[in-house]
Amino acid sequence: MSSHLHSCSNKSLIVGICALFLILLAGCEPTNSLPSATSENKPDPPVEVGSMKELGQYYDSIGFNIYANPDILNAIPRLHFTHIPKNWEEEPSIPLKQSVFFRTMTTMALEVNEDILKQRQRLLNLDMQKPLSVDDREWLERTMAQYRVSRQGSPYSSDQLAELHIRVDIIPPSLTLVQSAIESAWGRSRFAREGNALFGQWTTSGQGIKAEKSDAWLATFSTPRESVAAYCLNLNTHPSYSIFRVTRAEMRKEGRPLNGAELAMHLEKYSAKGVEYTSLVNNMITRHGLEIADTARLANEPEIVIKLIDAPASPS
Repeated sequence: MSSHLHSCSNKSLIVGICALFLILLAGCEPTNSLPSATSENKPDPPVEVGSMKELGQYYDSIGFNIYANPDILNAIPRLHFTHIPKNWEEEPSIPLKQSVFFRTMTTMALEVNEDILKQRQRLLNLDMQKPLSVDDREWLERTMAQYRVSRQGSPYSSDQLAELHIRVDIIPPSLTLVQSAIESAWGRSRFAREGNALFGQWTTSGQGIKAEKSDAWLATFSTPRESVAAYCLNLNTHPSYSIFRVTRAEMRKEGRPLNGAELAMHLEKYSAKGVEYTSLVNNMITRHGLEIADTARLANEPEIVIKLIDAPASPS
């Protein structure tokens, strides 16, 4: 659980890792009992799914299955999840649970990163050698406040702008996938089910979910994607993760792809377990072959709303 909120031969080895990831994302056999996405211009009604098995079947029905459809890596569907189910009671197999969870988190991670990249591109496009337009100046002030870059002295000093460039950047999806799996117990923790909280982020607001036998509170969110956005902002702003951000900026400067497994080693302050936690995250990324998620791209298609239906309560 996070301790902060501010705001989860070499060639043979690589082949083996990618093969494992493909197996995990293969899911279950397709079914014709669930609706699939259409290409009509009008929005489709929400897709209602009543179990983890059904969600895996739906993914397969729209081609969200890397084993059967390798090209999906370049066209991950845009999915909006209403909430984390509160009482899905079936116990699916471990491969199915992991496959469905990783596919679900991949689309949310990419969607949040897309929003961050839009901010980053606008920031990079600003010409600070010329007077900014009113719109650009107001946007820059909002962004500096969002990413907690103070404006002491000059409104836009070179140091402040340099820090903003370091902070406004994506989180590798592989890192998001693994931390959310650990912190939410694969989406089945109390905090995930009751508050769409996937990363165990504490809050000092006195609102949220009160931890048992503690005065601490866990932040809650309206949707799971809001939890992902808050997690990304946490890593991008909290002082405890400054080395993480500097290392990411160095990767950018060197023209290297952002590597989730490498960056995970700079998150020892995310958990009281310290280095043991970073090793766990790093090892899970490698063991599940999740580096491939860092190369995934969203489809240029409308968003599909997934309404996850809670199972009926068991008779008392």
